[in-house]
Amino acid sequence: RVRRIAIADSSPAFLHAAASYISNLPGYVVAGTSHTEQQALTLVDSAGPDVLLIDLGSQPVRGLEIVRRVKATPRAPVVVAMTLFHTPEAAAAASRAGADALVGKESFIAGLRDALARLFPQ
Repeated sequence: RVRRIAIADSSPAFLHAAASYISNLPGYVVAGTSHTEQQALTLVDSAGPDVLLIDLGSQPVRGLEIVRRVKATPRAPVVVAMTLFHTPEAAAAASRAGADALVGKESFIAGLRDALARLFPQ
């Protein structure tokens, strides 16, 4: 089964790099990208991804609220939150908001690969 990943991040460069990486992961395709929190909500509603990869960004309180809102929707996707650095505090906050995993951008490739393997065991 091919799983669809939507990506939400305010950085066009990161969106491009993440989409390129995901496009080359066996079993995954990019369902769409968004630059803002509101676009992320619209993307989840319209594209129905299996996974939302969302940056908590420079204003993590807003990012965490989007995670809560997404997880409250019918057929909510798996949510993988991203922060600049993976810390225990960030992981706890993301988990409380309903995120299924947290990936630090400092180790994005390995972190996302490991999170997807844990969330979707073969």
